Amino acid sequence: MTAHKTPPPASRNRYKGSSELREELPFQHDFDNLSYIGIQMLSTWQVDRHMHEHFELCYVDEGQGWFSIDGDMYRVRQGDLFLTKPGEGHQGASLGETYRLYYTGFRLTNRQKLEADFYRLGRARTVRDTSGDVKQLFDAVFAEIENPGPHSALMAESLFQQLLVRVIRLYREAALPDGAPEDGPLAPAMKELLQYLHEHASIGIAALDLAKRQHLSRTHLEREFKRSFGIPLGKYIRMLCTDRAKYWLAETGETITSIAERLGFSSLHAFSVFFKRQTGISPYAYRRRFSSNDEKR
Repeated sequence: MTAHKTPPPASRNRYKGSSELREELPFQHDFDNLSYIGIQMLSTWQVDRHMHEHFELCYVDEGQGWFSIDGDMYRVRQGDLFLTKPGEGHQGASLGETYRLYYTGFRLTNRQKLEADFYRLGRARTVRDTSGDVKQLFDAVFAEIENPGPHSALMAESLFQQLLVRVIRLYREAALPDGAPEDGPLAPAMKELLQYLHEHASIGIAALDLAKRQHLSRTHLEREFKRSFGIPLGKYIRMLCTDRAKYWLAETGETITSIAERLGFSSLHAFSVFFKRQTGISPYAYRRRFSSNDEKR
């Protein structure tokens, strides 16, 4: 999977090969936010770190693999769903001899309440489709695309909406944390803030500076962030910096001093203290752990 812009309304790009089936639509009706939908069947599949301006949903139909979001690793197996939000750096790969992955990219600008629910998902990004409903809906959407009949576009739109609602219900059923955010559309200021945080992850980001960017008071910004996402702003920034540090330590050869600087820490010592407080292990030990795993593979 690679980052793709939504094609012009009149276009429809299709690719079909032995290892992948991909459709780029979108249907130009009431629900025109579907960017692409596909099935990946390559057992040695791997995708480097990238990010999108839209949501991306993956469903593992066969085999097992892994994904990461800004360094947070997730193992997935048959029946698991995995979702990334706009602006999140992510990558993934298959593990084993068999792998089949459904995937779709979408926006929800005309479905604000549903969009807000997807934005509010926390760090628990894998959930199981125990009933098989998500797979059935994926297959039904493909059936309308591959073998169109009367009003297939409307039918595919309806099925795709059902798929997204089923997905968000699965996530909600799997984890209902204390202090869960309120229902309702996500304010544009909160969406912009979330994207900014992911693009400029730094421990030095100050709530007051963020408030000025959004033309809000600091108190109002922090209250709205907690209401929208169910987590304090400061804690979210710390989690984000920890995830970025994990990724750079595990997946790059960048020096630990350089990583500390990129994340806005005043010194290597300050970064080391922060990282151990968040993870229970020093950045040096964390890097050695992944180096040891590489040697074993």
